[in-house]
Amino acid sequence: MSQLRTLIRRIIIILKHFFQTKVYGMHIHPTALISLKAQLDKTNPKGIYVGKKTVITGGVVVLTHNYVMGNGTFVDTKIGDNVFIGTGSIIMPGLTIGNNIIIGAGWLVIRQNLSEKTQILGSMGSSLFVFAQSDCLRLMTTLAVYSEQS
Repeated sequence: MSQLRTLIRRIIIILKHFFQTKVYGMHIHPTALISLKAQLDKTNPKGIYVGKKTVITGGVVVLTHNYVMGNGTFVDTKIGDNVFIGTGSIIMPGLTIGNNIIIGAGWLVIRQNLSEKTQILGSMGSSLFVFAQSDCLRLMTTLAVYSEQS
């Protein structure tokens, strides 16, 4: 039963990627992993760019339109290569997120042009933690070991 469920899920993911890239015109690299529960803006779908080996988890919202800037302002939102976006984060329209970036769960990303190798972890109400890449790799290894022990 588990294998059938996995097969059906993979088929749904392939179909979703087909619709996002071929029907809506989003620019999503084939190696990007996007949760079925992530919401990519369909108001301006051609303005979404997702790089290779990027992971967008459930509950993430990526916006490409901003009616505050004017009547029907459509902008491009670009997410680089090797980016991880945690659950429930919101990527505001017109942002460019560089390569090798980790965005923790629940963040409202409003900062333009996040540079490479930036890790944003913590909670919205607390301090912003930006780690060096070596510190982030140690943290992720520790979390992986901890989750295996649980």
